[in-house]
Amino acid sequence: MTDQDDPVDAVVLAFLDYLEGVAPRPTLDHLADADRGRAGLLLDGLVAARGIDPHASRPSVATLLTDTPLAGLLPAAGLVDLRTVRQVLAGVDGRAWADLDATGAPAPTVIYSYLDLRARFLLVPSSSPVVTEEVRSLVEGLFVRDPDTIRVGVVAARSEDLTTQLLASTDVADTITTPRGAPHTRWEAPLPLALAARRMLEQSAPEWPSFDFDQARSEPLDLPSIAAEIAGRVIGHESGRPYRAEKRRAYQALVGQERAFAELVARVSTPGAVVDLDREVSRLAQVAA
Repeated sequence: MTDQDDPVDAVVLAFLDYLEGVAPRPTLDHLADADRGRAGLLLDGLVAARGIDPHASRPSVATLLTDTPLAGLLPAAGLVDLRTVRQVLAGVDGRAWADLDATGAPAPTVIYSYLDLRARFLLVPSSSPVVTEEVRSLVEGLFVRDPDTIRVGVVAARSEDLTTQLLASTDVADTITTPRGAPHTRWEAPLPLALAARRMLEQSAPEWPSFDFDQARSEPLDLPSIAAEIAGRVIGHESGRPYRAEKRRAYQALVGQERAFAELVARVSTPGAVVDLDREVSRLAQVAA
């Protein structure tokens, strides 16, 4: 039987007329058992889809997160200020620290930091984190005032989910353009504040799983051998890449010098040892030459 002769198609068309109120509801009595089961599933789907408004607006993030563990990360409507931003950031990751810098110049911000990660979040009175020339100037000023800042988050105060555009200093610096006149760099996509902060942490301060040596090993750890093995793999990989000129010759000259790196690692790891790494790097370069 071809698709054109499928009796279920005729039933579906008749059922659509029924839903429009221009025909009676079709029966399934004339269908074979297999076709009757297939038709029943299709008609149930049509009934379910009838209540969906194709022109309805998408639900807000707050609605989607209701009754989930992430619901508390979104602010209550109408209470958006820097204290709200700090509250949302404080709930993202217990390892990170969030605090207000209400008197900072060129604009008040929330400082968010963990280990060597330091970010600032700036509120703008808009429904989307559009980086206007004024906002761009503020972001540039924050990077200049605090060189330890590696990201600035522009937070839209009037958005339901505090949509945030994260920016690095290179995103707002003077840059070359493509032939079409657009910047050659691409900004990260705006995200709700909590998700933007979580992504920033994952990129800048990833969590590494703990590692432990095999407790069943009875022999002591041979650190120089492990260092030599790793150095050999790295040198072999880099010397095999299609580098040119001096860089190619430099990596190829290091082939066979794994023990020199292993000895340096062993010296650096010795308790109380004082090693001038600049001088040692120069010595390794001379050995390779």
